[in-house]
Amino acid sequence: MEQSTTIIRDAAWIVAWDETNQCHAYSRDADVVFTGNTIVHVGRGYEGSVDAEVDGRERLVIPGLVNIHAHPSGEPLRKGITDETRSPGFHHSSLYEFLTVFDNDAEGRLASLQVALSELLLSGCTTITDLSLPYEGWLDTLAASGMRAVVAPGFRDARWYTRDGHSLEYHWDEDAGREAFAVARQLIDGAEQHSCARLSGMVYPAQIDTCSPQTLRDAYDYAEERNLPWQIHAAQSVTEFHEMHRRHGKTPIQFMQDTGVLGHRTIIGHAIFLDHHPWLHWTTREDLSLLADNGVTVAHCPTVFARRGITLRSFGEYLRRGINLGMGTDTYPHNFIEEMRAAAYYARVIAE
Repeated sequence: MEQSTTIIRDAAWIVAWDETNQCHAYSRDADVVFTGNTIVHVGRGYEGSVDAEVDGRERLVIPGLVNIHAHPSGEPLRKGITDETRSPGFHHSSLYEFLTVFDNDAEGRLASLQVALSELLLSGCTTITDLSLPYEGWLDTLAASGMRAVVAPGFRDARWYTRDGHSLEYHWDEDAGREAFAVARQLIDGAEQHSCARLSGMVYPAQIDTCSPQTLRDAYDYAEERNLPWQIHAAQSVTEFHEMHRRHGKTPIQFMQDTGVLGHRTIIGHAIFLDHHPWLHWTTREDLSLLADNGVTVAHCPTVFARRGITLRSFGEYLRRGINLGMGTDTYPHNFIEEMRAAAYYARVIAE
């Protein structure tokens, strides 16, 4: 079947690849032409025939943005509720006191997902990594959005809870963790076989402190066997850092190295509390090098942490050390342009 050709004519602004300088650059008042899913022309004065024309005079045309860390099935529910929550007993991370307070049902998850996907599309994001617990209608709703979606069904062996707002406890159930891992594998298969051909899978053991070393290793082995990316939350709070040291005598990153789960397919959200972070007053300075040497990617989501007075130390330093950084929205609003703006602002504020 012959593919149609579309032109975005006289786009006010275009962010396009500059082959000479090997970087993206701005163009003004030019055309973008694509046939099917292939860009065939970027520049002024296109004179070829087209099947459809879009007026670009008040538009910015950019490459689709890639969100590597988001929780769209639950975070829109918390808008206006957890903005100002404080957890001084957990070094200002609200994960342990408040994350489980506001739960969502299946209908609410679908509504939350649709809101988040709409926000992302409005802000130029065409690819999402959806870190969620499985629920009915998940894959079909992602497919209906028209976006590329990386489906990351979560699983873990334990859940955290607190009785007093300052001490953290864990309820372990490794049988349930194995069952959840099996469900995740089935969903990954379903994503990769979906008729839309825009879904793929990611292995997602939820948190470094809620998964046993064996589960982490099994999950990583599966990711290697299937050639899938592998993502986990690690080094995301002071409390987690000290818990992992209490258990293993290692920082979370050093523990991951010893467990064999640092590599080029590893994505860590959020890798903030590494051994150089000033809140920790730690004695080693190994974590940044371990991330860089193993080709690990860090998912940087500035807004959700800035609400608690926390940020990466620092975006520029991670880059200078050779660490690959990707961006995620994590929480509401799922506005990718504003998330990038926030990353730039907080990096400038915190840099030394």
